[in-house]
Amino acid sequence: MVQVSDLPLKITQALVPQPDLELQVPDPTDEDLTDHDFLTQVETVWQVCDRFDLQSEIWRGRILRAVRDREKRGGEGRGIGFLNWLQNHEISKSQAYRLMELANSADNMLEAGTLELESINRFSKSAFADTVQAEPEVQQLISEAARDGKRITRREVRQLADEWTAMSSDLIPAEIKTKAANNTIPSRYLAPLARELEKIPSEQSSHPARGTDE
Repeated sequence: MVQVSDLPLKITQALVPQPDLELQVPDPTDEDLTDHDFLTQVETVWQVCDRFDLQSEIWRGRILRAVRDREKRGGEGRGIGFLNWLQNHEISKSQAYRLMELANSADNMLEAGTLELESINRFSKSAFADTVQAEPEVQQLISEAARDGKRITRREVRQLADEWTAMSSDLIPAEIKTKAANNTIPSRYLAPLARELEKIPSEQSSHPARGTDE
């Protein structure tokens, strides 16, 4: 039987129960608990569940990848064992590849230094899924925010993606970008504008409209 102490450090950290995973759900009948405190406690335990879900899915993806790669070593009929394994564990093929893609993205970001191991705990599951689909520059911005201790939800991912879209667009005038940087104009308004401007043919965007008398 494999002992926890025989496993690599990162696997050990994932398997050993952490103190903050002992969920304390607030009592909804507690009259001494204000609504604000109740919701704060609920939000805290919800974030713990979200973090646990994300870590579990990354590890499931790694496990599935290992099972699949083991099958690749076979000859004729290779892959059948992997499909049987999925069936025995009631996992669809599409779900399996989604989990493996998530694990690959997490591992690539960790290996590239874009993401730190400790920072994963600051992502919600849906926010991390959005992050791995984002542009590399956006991933860097999100990772820096997580490294600074900020809780990363889908809202933060969308906000940082909008800021990058607005600031990197050559179609947005410099003075407007300056106002966005100073928060005079919300960047969420500039990102849709940049996307719409990109749809305009280059000839129309670079030349003023001509009068009918020309």
